[in-house]
Amino acid sequence: MHPRLTHFAINTDDVEGTQAFYGSVFGWQFQEYGPPGFVQILDESGEAPMGSIQQRRQLLEDAPTLGFECTFGVEDVDVARERILAAGGKILMEKFTIPKVGHLISFEDPGGNPALAMQYDKSAE
Repeated sequence: MHPRLTHFAINTDDVEGTQAFYGSVFGWQFQEYGPPGFVQILDESGEAPMGSIQQRRQLLEDAPTLGFECTFGVEDVDVARERILAAGGKILMEKFTIPKVGHLISFEDPGGNPALAMQYDKSAE
């Protein structure tokens, strides 16, 4: 397994304000994508997504998600799940399929940090 950081999300209570902030600070470009309250951050070419700004959600039961939320690309999300549990992590969201994107789980590391693992699969249904 060769996981790598493949996506980051900035959680916020004000998607438009956060988009304006990062657009002004870093010159980032954006495009609407997916559900309401979700915009993709595009790379310098303005074509490839590199992250997102999204309406704040709560991955941990007792706290809203603050900071950047990281997704790691993995070859097999089921193997990643077993390794997470064996290493002392906790599964926060069981495997969820995003059609034409792949299979996703969210987990908490032993330090209490939430993260996600995605098995990318364009044929996912």
